Amino acid sequence: MTSRGLDILDAADCERLLDAAHFGRIVVKLGDLVAALPVFYAMDRKDIVFRTDPGTKLMAAVLHARVAFEIDDADEGWSVVAIGQCEEVRSQKEVERALAALDAYWPGGERHRVVRIHPERLTGRRLRT
Repeated sequence: MTSRGLDILDAADCERLLDAAHFGRIVVKLGDLVAALPVFYAMDRKDIVFRTDPGTKLMAAVLHARVAFEIDDADEGWSVVAIGQCEEVRSQKEVERALAALDAYWPGGERHRVVRIHPERLTGRRLRT
C-alpha cells in the first residue's frame, strides 16, 4: 500500500525493524507538553523493554500511560511507530528476562528499573525509491 509517495509497512515489517534496531524514542505527554525521550531498548517477545531511573519515563509507566515509541533510519528512509500502554516490570522473573535481553544494547550506568511497552498498534512508512 502507498500513501503520498510513501510505502506503508505491514505489521511483520514493523516487527522486523523493531527487532533489528536498539535505539528509539518514547513519546510521553507531560501536562500540556509532549516530550520524545531517547532510550536503548530490546524486544522481549512482542514487547519493547528498556531500563530507566526514576523520572518522566518511569512516572509514565507507573501511571500506565499510553505512549508512542518511535524508531527510524534516515539513511534508509523508514520509520516505525508503536502505540501502547507502558508499565513498570515488577516480576523478578520478567525483570531478569528483560535485563538479559537488554545486556547487549546497554551502554552502562545504574538504571535498574525496567519499563515495558506492549504495542497495541504498529505503523510504519518507507520512502518510495
